Amino acid sequence: MSLERMVGEISSFFPDKYFGFIKTEKEETYFFYQSELNFQADFEEGLILKRYEALIGDLVTFVLRPNFRPDDPPIAAGLVRMTNFYRLKMIKMATEKEFLVGTLKKRGNSFFVVHRYSGAWVQISVSNCHKKPEEWMEDRIDYWVKFKISRPKEEEKVCAYLLDLPLRKKIQLILDKIENKETLNGKVVHRSNAGITVVLKESYINGNLSIKSALNEEEKSYFDRVRIGDEISAFPLSLDLEKGIVKLDFFRPAAEKIPDDENSIECSPFSAEN
Repeated sequence: MSLERMVGEISSFFPDKYFGFIKTEKEETYFFYQSELNFQADFEEGLILKRYEALIGDLVTFVLRPNFRPDDPPIAAGLVRMTNFYRLKMIKMATEKEFLVGTLKKRGNSFFVVHRYSGAWVQISVSNCHKKPEEWMEDRIDYWVKFKISRPKEEEKVCAYLLDLPLRKKIQLILDKIENKETLNGKVVHRSNAGITVVLKESYINGNLSIKSALNEEEKSYFDRVRIGDEISAFPLSLDLEKGIVKLDFFRPAAEKIPDDENSIECSPFSAEN
């Protein structure tokens, strides 16, 4: 086996079948396989330091390993990810546009969106805020969809969430309460020096209250008196669709401003279903 590392781009990958192809700058194409046995072999031979799940468009380094059959060409092994220029281009465009457009794709059991202009592949993130997201996406494979991206500062971890994905009816009710500046009821399940976590039973979703929301000694004293198991009432400020968490405030409703978290929304551009 040659230990000289080559550079190439993932040109195709089929996660349900664990294989794909890498194309080099010289237009050479090499087959690779990503089964559990292959990962173990790469670790034992010192070819990789961490597990890497291939994604179309990724620029990788690799070595060539002899094929099991002597007459067949060598296969790529020990894949190490470098970057993805398509995704970097998409991230730049995302900072300039309200939303992006791409084609919905499915590979194995995972859904992706392929950005229309850069060609970047991005895995779609869904949460318990959405109603039957897999069924909705199955019906729209190979159709254009509108999406935004999360974690744009982490190119390798960036993911997409679809703007037209229907929300559960009770999630829509939370958005209505944000808009109408009404309170939600929940039960405290965790607290720390940083804040409090509550379960919003009616919506089957968690909410977070930050100690930073207490702006004076009286409010801090109230915050300190809250204990695990208490039933509380608080104003919903925003909803993080990626994480499925509501940001709450004991003392005041949402201000008329853009949310701090770009994955959060204060009013709903989404459709809700029963």
